[in-house]
Amino acid sequence: MRLEQWILDDFNELSARLSGQVLARVPPERRHERPGGGNSITWATFHLARHADLALAIVAGDEPRRRGGFGLGEVEPTGPEGLDAADVERYARDVLAAGRDFITALDADQLDRIPDAPGTLERAGVPRHEFSWLYEQWSGQPVAFFLRWPLTAHATNHIGEMIATRNRMGLSPYRA
Repeated sequence: MRLEQWILDDFNELSARLSGQVLARVPPERRHERPGGGNSITWATFHLARHADLALAIVAGDEPRRRGGFGLGEVEPTGPEGLDAADVERYARDVLAAGRDFITALDADQLDRIPDAPGTLERAGVPRHEFSWLYEQWSGQPVAFFLRWPLTAHATNHIGEMIATRNRMGLSPYRA
């Protein structure tokens, strides 16, 4: 198996988990619920999409679909965000489709290339003073890092968080 195919298969599996195990099982009107605390499914979906969107902009040289720093923090804000569950789902699906397209066209020779993460973050309007940790974490990293972390592992972590939230809502398909 080629490395590019393995990366694509992993990415497709996480996309399928988000779609089939979370979004298909939790009605949009319930995705703002926060049973037991933590983040809502709407917020976690938006958050993982924001990170993936920025990572794709960095590695592909594209413009991110959203600008600014909203959605990059791990913790859901307590004030009214105005996030619509259906809009967030569309945004996440669009970002994941773009990720699939990027990975499909990926050549393993690109994995060691170091893109201009700080420049892209600045052009995307991500305030350096608020998100210095992101600038530090992503600066000097190769394309492989962006595939391993924001596009796969980070998304997988939050999908697990959403599955736990779904289960606390009583919507698990695996009931005893």
